[in-house]
Amino acid sequence: MNSRLKLLAFFTIIFLWYAVVGLKILTLPLPHEVGEKLLDLLVNPEPVLGKNLIQHSLASLVRVMVGSSIAFILAIPLGIIVGWNLKLDTYFSTMLEVFRPIPPLAWIPLAYIIFAGFANPVQLAQIFIVFLGAFFPCLLSTREFARATDKNLLEMACAFGASDSEVLRKIVIPSSLPGILAGIRIGLGIGWMTIVAAEMLATSGSGLGYFIMVMYEVGGRVAEIISGMIMIGLIGYLMNEVVILAEKKLLRWR
Repeated sequence: MNSRLKLLAFFTIIFLWYAVVGLKILTLPLPHEVGEKLLDLLVNPEPVLGKNLIQHSLASLVRVMVGSSIAFILAIPLGIIVGWNLKLDTYFSTMLEVFRPIPPLAWIPLAYIIFAGFANPVQLAQIFIVFLGAFFPCLLSTREFARATDKNLLEMACAFGASDSEVLRKIVIPSSLPGILAGIRIGLGIGWMTIVAAEMLATSGSGLGYFIMVMYEVGGRVAEIISGMIMIGLIGYLMNEVVILAEKKLLRWR
């Protein structure tokens, strides 16, 4: 049933696309024209850039995986600890609430300045932007689930003489797992969006954001721009589906 609904949603998008172009609401290439261009870009290097769309996609994906992995490695244990310890939560919350409202995109100019003296400064800055986009959602989601750990279980563990490490390992972390996976899912999505914006604002030589911006600058090549956007959507969708599959495997008890 779910597969049929997903297929129906896909055909609805295609139908609406044809309708919008056919009724001249927007001046765009037709879906089959974009599909032909997308297939060509996947295997043949773009003359202006010398890379095909798969190479640009992999460049963006690597930056997102590196930045988000660092974010999750730091955010998950920190979220569990501050969610479990009220004093640490109060201490860290002040700093979090200062930096959390700043959109990752607002950090882009400063990031390029900070990493200007490093090797590969543009790529490091882009990875840093992804890190910021992925870190806070994962941290906050993990913290909230750790904080919501069943108090009855904690009291029972204390009554039976469980140590702090045992309580953390056997009660708090399992209770936080849904929040961890939800944070990873949201963090990956935000990280994927931020890398595209970061690639548009600096010449990195590769990446989907860079590809789309160059296609705009060399004459507004709409079919190529939409092809890049389709790849962004497809990869984002696949990443989301992978995390959902992991949730189903790891959280069968729910």
